[in-house]
Amino acid sequence: MMKILIIEDDKDIVAVISEELKQWGYETCSIHDFNAILEEFREQTPQLILMDITLPYFNGYYWT
Repeated sequence: MMKILIIEDDKDIVAVISEELKQWGYETCSIHDFNAILEEFREQTPQLILMDITLPYFNGYYWT
């Protein structure tokens, strides 16, 4: 099963995207600590990332 990491600071958006992806058979996870995005990415080992551009601390351009 493909795991998709959702990097989004709006919990409602994360919930909507996650539910839609789960209906299509994908596993999803999200970031809990926006000061530790890289560490959480390494722990989760996703095959795909969906990233918001406007994030707290560092924006999505920084992380990509």
